[in-house]
Amino acid sequence: AVAGCRASPGGRAVAGDLQVTHAVVTASADGESSAFLVVENGSDTARVLVGVSADGTDSVEMHHDVGGQMQPVAQIAVPPGGRVLLAPGHDHLMLEGVRRPLAVGDTVALQLLFTPGGALTVRAPVLRYTEAVSALPVH
Repeated sequence: AVAGCRASPGGRAVAGDLQVTHAVVTASADGESSAFLVVENGSDTARVLVGVSADGTDSVEMHHDVGGQMQPVAQIAVPPGGRVLLAPGHDHLMLEGVRRPLAVGDTVALQLLFTPGGALTVRAPVLRYTEAVSALPVH
């Protein structure tokens, strides 16, 4: 084992050639939260994230950061044989209308809808913002 390496505390799920890793949700008491994750596409066909839902929320919006401003987007493309990092300052997910406070230690089921490819559900642990960011791969 390499010193300093550790497994991500984030959720992981696989469906065919799609893999989601490092899935985390930020703790929140104000009805809004963020979700970060990595999507890997092992196929030779582009996959597109076209929708996301989360238990206990009114909606989940996909956002793109443009010059420090969040802009809603309708989809996020994952290139063939590639990966997309959903993280602060990049594409990411915003959980809106969270119906109960999200505390560290809770888990949120995120349902991601891809075309082609269908749905994939990942269970994401709730972490403090700084811990959620540090759980993401930096490369």
